[in-house]
Amino acid sequence: MKKIVALALGLACGLCGISAYAQQKPPAVLEKTQTQQKATKIGTYADWQALTYKQGNVETCYVASYPKKSEGHLVKLGDANILVTHWPSQKTYGVFSVTGGFDYKKDSSVELVVGDEKFTLFTQGPRGWAQDGDDAKIVKALKAGKDATASGITASGTRTKDIYSLEGFTKAYEEASKACGVKG
Repeated sequence: MKKIVALALGLACGLCGISAYAQQKPPAVLEKTQTQQKATKIGTYADWQALTYKQGNVETCYVASYPKKSEGHLVKLGDANILVTHWPSQKTYGVFSVTGGFDYKKDSSVELVVGDEKFTLFTQGPRGWAQDGDDAKIVKALKAGKDATASGITASGTRTKDIYSLEGFTKAYEEASKACGVKG
C-alpha cells in the first residue's frame, strides 16, 4: 500500500495547481504535474474527465472530477478533487483518492458517502485514500450513484464537505480503463 500511495502522491500533487475556473466547467485537462510532464485528455464525460499520464515507459490512466459544492474551505492549497487511478505497470487498478485542497488533520479520516454507502478513508497529507479492499467497492458505488460527498477536517481543525456529481463517471472510468488495457 505504501508503494501505491507514493506513486499516487506524485500524480496527485500535480492536481494541486488546477484552477478554480475549472470548477465552473467540466474538468479541465491537468496543465502540468510537478515533473512538468503533461497529462493527455482522453475525453470529458459530463462532470468527469478521463486522462493518461506517461513518465518514461510507465503509463497511468485515471479519471478526475471537481466538487459541485464545497463547504468549510477557509484556506486552500489547491482545488478539491476525486481521482480513480490505474497503474498497469504495478498491476494496481481502480485506486480511489480524494483531496479537499488542503492538508488533512494528522491521524484523521475522510468520510465518503455515496448513496446509502459510507466509507472511511485514511489520510496522508492532502489526500484521503480508500482502506485496503475498499477501492473496488467505492468504484462500484460511484458507478451506481448520483453524487458523492467527502467530509474531512483540515490540519487547523475546520470541518469541510465537498459534493461531487457522478454524472459521466462510468463512461470516463470505462475510457480510462480501456486506455490502460484494464478490463472491468
